Amino acid sequence: MNAKFIKVLMVLDHAPDYRESFLQELANMVDLTVVAQPCENDGLSAPRFRSGYRYIEIATLRLAGIFWQPGMMQLIQREKWDAVCFDMNLHHIDRIVSFCTNKKFHKKWLWRGHIFGKHQSRILNWTRKYLLQNAAGCLAYSELIAQRVKKEYGVETASFNNTQVKNNEFRVGCFDEHAELRILFVGRNQPRKRLERLVKLSERVPDIHLRLIGPGMEKLQIPAELRRSGRIELFGRIDGKDLNPHFDWADMVFNPGHVGLLVMNSAQHGKGIAIDAKSPHAPEYWLAKEAGQPFIPFCDQDAVDHFLEDVRKNRGKLQQWGQQLQTIAKKKYTIEYMASAHCRMFKAAADKETHNV
Repeated sequence: MNAKFIKVLMVLDHAPDYRESFLQELANMVDLTVVAQPCENDGLSAPRFRSGYRYIEIATLRLAGIFWQPGMMQLIQREKWDAVCFDMNLHHIDRIVSFCTNKKFHKKWLWRGHIFGKHQSRILNWTRKYLLQNAAGCLAYSELIAQRVKKEYGVETASFNNTQVKNNEFRVGCFDEHAELRILFVGRNQPRKRLERLVKLSERVPDIHLRLIGPGMEKLQIPAELRRSGRIELFGRIDGKDLNPHFDWADMVFNPGHVGLLVMNSAQHGKGIAIDAKSPHAPEYWLAKEAGQPFIPFCDQDAVDHFLEDVRKNRGKLQQWGQQLQTIAKKKYTIEYMASAHCRMFKAAADKETHNV
């Protein structure tokens, strides 16, 4: 079956602005319909415009950690789909019920996403096993997850290497000479990000200059002297090309807690990233592992000081880390790679179904 004519139903937890490039790229390859929850209800931003695919938004009913999107089962039955792809979120009972009551779709059904959640129980493990082993396959956020799915469940799995960067969006890293060490963080101000560690670092180490960019930064408590001196600068939400001068300003990106797509942002701008060695991370951290980025226990003051001293003596490492991260990202952490991985799995599921008719 020609991939361009494959009719795909894709059910995502959300389809925020940073997913739009991927969805548009995928829509160039298949006939795509996307279903998602409203972005605003979960602190995310919807894109200003959506184009190239059909978008259906369904509000979610929530009770005690259980989610239900009304009309999901009817939507599956309403049209003839060549492949269906659902984010595996076991909070969404509607997705589990839809799978169990639509067995004729199993040979064209793909599960997608993190796959393994934070919570473990016999019921959850049994449910995950049933869903995966009775589906056509799985699309995983990272190669690490894909290997685990294959090993534990024997399921055909592809990693799409979750990202938000297109091939033409990579920039050469800019490194100016200056005495201070310029540190950047971009992302939402959340407890799991542990941004207070960067504030305390700036208080303690006089040659650290820090920029924090993202929603909620105004709530971060900053000593008045550090604000007045300009050694800590806070910015609200900034995206796209408006981030360029901030990455050009920075020597390196620091992520003192949970890390996710900031790894891809750093790679896009050719800047290395230092990541907390003790925090749980989203699958995107695997790119940093592959690219030999420094993982530091930000809770350990001596370890952080030793790292900073090493950087001061060997400032060439800053550019080296940035180049290593970007080199690997360009090879297999792009929107184009991500869309192609999805398309291959959609085509395989559609072909499998056609051969079984």
